Amino acid sequence: MRSRKGFTLLEVLVALAILSAVLVLAYQVMSGAIAAGERSERWTVTAFLGETVLRDALSTFPDIGEIAGRFPPPDEAYTWVRVVRQAAHPDAREVHVTVTWTTKGVEEKMTLSGIAAK
Repeated sequence: MRSRKGFTLLEVLVALAILSAVLVLAYQVMSGAIAAGERSERWTVTAFLGETVLRDALSTFPDIGEIAGRFPPPDEAYTWVRVVRQAAHPDAREVHVTVTWTTKGVEEKMTLSGIAAK
């Protein structure tokens, strides 16, 4: 009987199949983590930009109505709409700021709200 040195073809194929499955799973996990990081960054930027518009409106007693705009570069991909409504109290106004952007052809929005008082 000859002494065995090395692996059989079947053992190598099974090892490659297991390695392939592990690498595919690792790739999917990394892709998901990268996508989540990018989405988180967009939401953080959106919240910051929306808060800027909201704070500007709340620093005064805004007139009732709706205005819209686009942020300056490098944030020109984001647009905003500010809606001011009369609140239940006569000396208060509801302020709603909606920031909109497009990701891979899909429109996304974030709305922030606050109360302005005299």
